[in-house]
Amino acid sequence: MEQGRRAREAAEQAGFVRGRHYVEWGPVLDDLRSQGRDDEALPLLLEIIDAAERAAKIKGVEPPPGWTKRAAIVIRRRKNYAAEVAVLQRYLAACPPGRGSSEIADRLQVALKLESSS
Repeated sequence: MEQGRRAREAAEQAGFVRGRHYVEWGPVLDDLRSQGRDDEALPLLLEIIDAAERAAKIKGVEPPPGWTKRAAIVIRRRKNYAAEVAVLQRYLAACPPGRGSSEIADRLQVALKLESSS
């Protein structure tokens, strides 16, 4: 019982980015996107992905795919297909075996094609 509580607390703490839990950053990222401030959004997204991966690892689950998808969209708009492939592969590598988002896997296939044709 005590060990489970400690694990939950550790996962909660691992999920913090710049003083907020990663789940709280959605509205800020929405604002940055609507203002065309991708240069500020991408580093924040990468920090959020780090935090989500840390928390997920402690819990033994896959990280939420939405943050990776948002980062991949920003990166694709820049036509940096190698970086998009890297962030998508990173997500899949962070997932426990047999787990992960099929949407991320599908997006990776498209990104690999874009990378090979650029």
